[in-house]
Amino acid sequence: MDQQLQKMIEKYELAVAFANEFTAEIGEERSHKVIGRAFEKMQVKAGRDLARQLGSNTVEALARHFRKLEAERDNLEVLEVTDRHVALKISRCRAWEAFQELGAPKLCRLYCDSDHAYIKAFNPGMELVRTKTIAAGDDCCNHIWAMGD
Repeated sequence: MDQQLQKMIEKYELAVAFANEFTAEIGEERSHKVIGRAFEKMQVKAGRDLARQLGSNTVEALARHFRKLEAERDNLEVLEVTDRHVALKISRCRAWEAFQELGAPKLCRLYCDSDHAYIKAFNPGMELVRTKTIAAGDDCCNHIWAMGD
C-alpha cells in the first residue's frame, strides 16, 4: 500500500466508524443526508483555506495549484487551462480506495458530491462540471473547474 493511500485511510477511519454507527442507528437515507452535509462543510473550509493559501481565488491561481500537484502526483493530469476553466483527469482516486478499504464505498460518493461546495467556497463564481467519477464505476474522474456564465 502506498503512503498517500495509507494517509487517506487514516484520515477517514474514524469518520467511517462514526458514519457506520450513525447509519445503523437512524438508517442510510437519513444518515447519508447528514453525512453529505458534513462533507460539504468540510469542503467549504478546504476551499476557503486554499484560496487564502494561494492568495487568490482566480482560475489562474487554481491552474498553478493543479500544475504543482500534477508534478507531485501520479494520478492527476491537467488537460486544459484557459482563462475560464481548468480541466483535469484523475486516473486513480485514493479517496475511493480508502473508502473501499474501510468498507464504506457509498460514503465516497457523498465525498465526491461535496466537491461542488468546495469550488463555490474557493470562488463563488466558479462551478464544477463532472461527468465521470471512479466512485461511480468510471475509469477516471473528469473535473472542469470553471467560471459560471
